[in-house]
Amino acid sequence: MTGIADRLLILLARVTSRFGVWYRWPFPVSVAIMLGSRGILRQNNLFDTETAPARPEPANGFDILGFRTADGSYNDLAQPWMGRAKTRFGRNVALDKTYGEVAPTLYEPNPRLVSSRLLARQAFVPVPHLNVLAAAWIQFMVHDWLSHGTNLKENPHRFDVPDGDDWPTKTMEVLRTPADVTQADQAGRPAAYTNTESHWWDASQIYGSSLALQTRIRSDPATGTIRADGKIHLDEHGHLPVDTEAKQAGSELAGVNGNWWIGLSVLHTLFAREHNAIVDRLRIDHPDKPGEWLFQKARLVNAALLAKIHTAEWTPALMNSPSGRFAMRGNYFGLLGETFKNSFGRIGDGEILSGIPGSPRNHHGAPYAMTEEFAACYRLHSLMPDNFSFRRHEDDGALFERGLTEVFAGKTRTVYQEAGFLNVVYSLGTSHPGALVLHNFPNTLRKLDKRAEENVFVDLAAIDILRDRERGVPRYCEFRRQIGAPVPRNFEELTNDAAWRAELAEVYGTVEQVDLLVGTLAESNARNGSPPGFGFSDTAFRIFILMASRRLKSDRFFTEDFRPEVYTPAGFRWVQENSFLTVLQRHTPALAPAFAATRNVFFPWTKASR
Repeated sequence: MTGIADRLLILLARVTSRFGVWYRWPFPVSVAIMLGSRGILRQNNLFDTETAPARPEPANGFDILGFRTADGSYNDLAQPWMGRAKTRFGRNVALDKTYGEVAPTLYEPNPRLVSSRLLARQAFVPVPHLNVLAAAWIQFMVHDWLSHGTNLKENPHRFDVPDGDDWPTKTMEVLRTPADVTQADQAGRPAAYTNTESHWWDASQIYGSSLALQTRIRSDPATGTIRADGKIHLDEHGHLPVDTEAKQAGSELAGVNGNWWIGLSVLHTLFAREHNAIVDRLRIDHPDKPGEWLFQKARLVNAALLAKIHTAEWTPALMNSPSGRFAMRGNYFGLLGETFKNSFGRIGDGEILSGIPGSPRNHHGAPYAMTEEFAACYRLHSLMPDNFSFRRHEDDGALFERGLTEVFAGKTRTVYQEAGFLNVVYSLGTSHPGALVLHNFPNTLRKLDKRAEENVFVDLAAIDILRDRERGVPRYCEFRRQIGAPVPRNFEELTNDAAWRAELAEVYGTVEQVDLLVGTLAESNARNGSPPGFGFSDTAFRIFILMASRRLKSDRFFTEDFRPEVYTPAGFRWVQENSFLTVLQRHTPALAPAFAATRNVFFPWTKASR
């Protein structure tokens, strides 16, 4: 049911949308409009794709009430399959709009042409108010939320590369996404796809989405036995061990370690150490508890801390405007703010005054799941630089530079050996990511070496374009139509940049053909462009305000079970009292002079004086 406050906010959003976009209104009105827009999206843009999921069986003796299961089952006790690994992605647009495109329109315009003409980085465009840790963080989070799994090797997509292109072969091949065909009653419905990870915000990128992988994370590789103390195994230098079974040779052992690079390694290392610090704190109050109990409670606390950091620190850094920061922190703490909530607790059950954590759970009419449209809006490869400068944290003196491929997979260990962990963290904290605009997709990722000796390369920009078409994500204009946003009638209404308009027209012909990713990178006009100070587009923001809230609101451990009785008093205080800043203070205290004066640690840190 929708309360009176929610109905009033929805009415306000509907009325004001006729006169101007939300961020053009005065601060308090713009915040209220955002909340009302979220209410509209909750009513209109949550669609279920599941038909007959199997009922999972919990492990013998596992406390499903007090712990998160490894695969995400039993978060919702009435529907224990909901959100577990290997269940389907949901949708944010009507199902009849989600049929995947087929040839020839699947390849029109040519994905490689879009990559080369509109996405390829011409010169690095930085985001001045963010650091590279912000880019690493979102990949760290996405690995927790979603994966489409291993692509099919049979019958790949094939299309010719444009004339004059320098691609090493005349035809580009892209492996297909595996569709879920396990359910007999799929006939007449658009294809649905399976999330191989748990849908919940449960830190599965650290702990894994299966009991077998979780066991490996907890085990000493030398003996193969689970650590009895409840900790994640780290080597003598405080680093994760190398994963001998990884697809990318040399990647470190983690719940998700695909597309591994130095930024991911830093965050995994910090929060593996944080898990172990939580275990030490819990053991003080519970010296009689076994390692299994300590591990599971620490995992619960660590996952909640990650959710808090993302909601109250990372997202406000990306939405760097007064209304954006206030609204997203309000998502977590409520409009009364962090100090009030920590001092006096919640005021009633509503989420507006006191935030979502601790409020009643609500799925808003559809079983909880990550969505294909959410995954599409998180195509943020342009955040990645092509080159990295590593410097000493003591005096900012140069150590060396590395290209993007030189900080991938097993090469992260080499970077640590040559620079040291503290210098790596400092260098990422004082460098900028790329802006989410046209002509800023890393060229390294547009010709990524898979097997160079066999001329096997991939163009991630072309693949990003093809994936949305393949998976039935509507193109830009139809996408905005489906989420109730203003739709540009021509290229002039899409972007103010005259050169971009000409390029878009040449590649697409009509604005209705513009792909979602290209549209989100191009939109810049006053009516529906990127809000001032935002690191991403208004289109992506509309999906984010829906799904960022949903990740909290549907989760039992963030709503009705977000309480000391479940987390333990010490664990509950740990979530309340900590942040990414305190994590850095605890595990990298020598870097405090760099980040101590930074209002948000995802903003650029202070460089050391020479």
